[in-house]
Order: sequence, then structure tokens, then C-alpha cells
Amino acid sequence: MEMLARVTIRGAKFWVGNLDGRQMDTGTIYTDVELRGEDSKGVCTQALKCENSGIVKSIINNPFPFIAEISMIETSNGKDKGDVKVVTSIKPIQRVDEKKAA
Repeated sequence: MEMLARVTIRGAKFWVGNLDGRQMDTGTIYTDVELRGEDSKGVCTQALKCENSGIVKSIINNPFPFIAEISMIETSNGKDKGDVKVVTSIKPIQRVDEKKAA
């Protein structure tokens, strides 16, 4: 299933190289998610895998944090904890002013 989401991106990383004879091209973004539960308040970050490093490279020079619209594909193997979300594109929208948010 393909979906769009508006998220606050706090950080990102990518890596391209060879690991144990296997060529790797990966990227990860870190987005805000709300904590839930009786004993929780506020936000934490969640790692979302990207389709490849090019997605992260396209936003790595933006000032962080920023709000973006991301496209994701979600798949499942039909079992518990079998859901996988992969970011396929990122469109920056606006910078987050931390001073105003505080």
C-alpha cells in the first residue's frame, strides 16, 4: 500500500558500500512520533528506512529539523511484526523553528 504522510524530520543518515561481499545502498530518516500511554507524554523519534541513499542525499543539506511530505510503501508478510514501511520520496515543506515551538 502506498501512502503519504506529513512528518517532522529530525535527522537522516545514509551509507553506500560493500559489507561482507554484498553491495549496500541504504538510508534512514528519523521522524517525530507522539508517545502514547498513561505514563507517557511528548514525542520521541522513529527510524524509517528509505528505498536507497539517494532519497537521504536529496535532503541531507537541509537545516534540521524540518517538516516534509513523505511517500511510503507498506508491506506485510501477514504475521505479527511483519509490517515494513519504506520511504520512497521526501518533499521538504518548511523548517521547524525550535525557539517558537518551545
